[in-house]
Amino acid sequence: MLSLISYLRTAIPTYAMPVALLIVIGLFGALAPVFLTPANFTAIIYQMSITGIMAVCMTFVIMTGGIDLSVGPVLATSGLVVFFLLHIAHFPLFPAVVLGILTGAVTGAISGLVIALFSLPAMIVTLGMLSIVRGSALLAGGPDLHLVREQPGFEFIGNGFLFGIPFAIWIFVAVSLLLIFIQKRTTFGLQVAAVGDNERAAYLSGRRVKLVKMMTYVICGMGAALAGIIQSSQVHTAAATYGEFGTELDVIAAVVLGGASLLGGKGSVARTILGVLFLAVLNNGFNILNVPIDYQLIIKGGIIVIALSLTEWANSKVA
Repeated sequence: MLSLISYLRTAIPTYAMPVALLIVIGLFGALAPVFLTPANFTAIIYQMSITGIMAVCMTFVIMTGGIDLSVGPVLATSGLVVFFLLHIAHFPLFPAVVLGILTGAVTGAISGLVIALFSLPAMIVTLGMLSIVRGSALLAGGPDLHLVREQPGFEFIGNGFLFGIPFAIWIFVAVSLLLIFIQKRTTFGLQVAAVGDNERAAYLSGRRVKLVKMMTYVICGMGAALAGIIQSSQVHTAAATYGEFGTELDVIAAVVLGGASLLGGKGSVARTILGVLFLAVLNNGFNILNVPIDYQLIIKGGIIVIALSLTEWANSKVA
């Protein structure tokens, strides 16, 4: 019996999501054959690119035992920053995009610095940052939509194609590969796991715990900012109201579905991608089948609770 429990604890984080994903794809394919077309799979990946970029970046934060609730307002603010730089300050595209991403980096750095230096709960700090950033965005841009006009380079980011594939997908793939490399092949990736597993032990072993924690929030902020730029490009507008409540929940849910532990120490960028894909497949399949939104929310909520319960059980110590 104990050997079976031990096997399940090992197998669930590794195999549960791929198996669940295959089952859901097969079910939707049987109910709606159009679901299995290449065009629909491309659409699914295109639709998941924004949440996916934020989720793979959030993975590092959650691996340290933290959380970032400010990604929605950061998404909105970065789009506004790029809009103002392009249309008001008349910046060239590249520096405008870089400064938009730096907006997210600065926001993340502030949150991470406060959390690391004062050992405050990440949920409280980032909830406060959520309010500050959203209020600042509304103060700067108001509640109105700001139309991005005559910016073909900017429009290409979210709507262009490269080798027949949407450019947003290429960005998502590039960010994901970079973060997988950082996690698996760099000292920083190892330090993130060490801090999340046992922060005190990591500190005593000479690791720069505060810097590592702060940098995870910087990465998360940059991911949210990049996602905001892609979204503004897709819809040709920028607004302080983008990234509404629920955005951060989708991002966190994707990381949890990927097997990360909210207690820290456990997580994988590669598995987070599976979590994002699972949510995207659910959304796409439900929409094709015209499932009412209330049922969608109930089903997705139940799946997330079950996934979190199984993940925490699998990551817990055997009694």
